[in-house]
Amino acid sequence: MKWILIIVASLFALPSFSAELTQEQKQFIWWGDKCCYSQEVLDSVIRHPIDTYQKDTIQLKLPPFKEPASRLTWTVFIGLQVLDVYSTSTALKYSCIEEVNPIFGKTPKVTDLVLIKTLVMTPTIYFAEKDEMITNRDLARLNFFLASIVAHNFDIKSEARDRKCSRR
Repeated sequence: MKWILIIVASLFALPSFSAELTQEQKQFIWWGDKCCYSQEVLDSVIRHPIDTYQKDTIQLKLPPFKEPASRLTWTVFIGLQVLDVYSTSTALKYSCIEEVNPIFGKTPKVTDLVLIKTLVMTPTIYFAEKDEMITNRDLARLNFFLASIVAHNFDIKSEARDRKCSRR
C-alpha cells in the first residue's frame, strides 16, 4: 500500500509534458522534426512559440572608430608645406619684406626653412600619431591654416612688387 501511494504521489508531482522538453527539442519541433513525440506534445509546442533569436551579445566599451587621414589629405599637407617654403623664399627676395617668425630670423635661406620645418614637423607628427591617430579632420584644420599662410605670403609678395621694392 505504501508503494502505491508513492507511485500515485509521484505522478502528480511530474511536470507537464511540454515543460519536460529542452529548448533544443522545442526548436527541432519548430523546424519540423516530429519524430518520437505525441500529437499532444507537438500541439503544445506549436501553440506556445519560443524565442528563436539568441540574445547572446557582448557589450564592448571601445572608443569611437577613427579613420586615419587619407593619402590625399597628407599630400595636400605636404604640398602646402612646400608652397609655404616657396612663397616665403620668393617673398623674401624683396628688400622690404622680412620673416616674422623669430625661429627663422629676418632673412632665412631656403635650406634653413626646409631644415627647421623638418626638424619641427617630424617629431610633432611622430608623437601625435603615436598618442592618437591623426585624422582627415585634424589635417584639414592644419591645411586650412597653412593655406591661409601661403595666401598671405603671396599677397605680401604681390604688394612688394606693386610698391616696386628692390630685390636682394
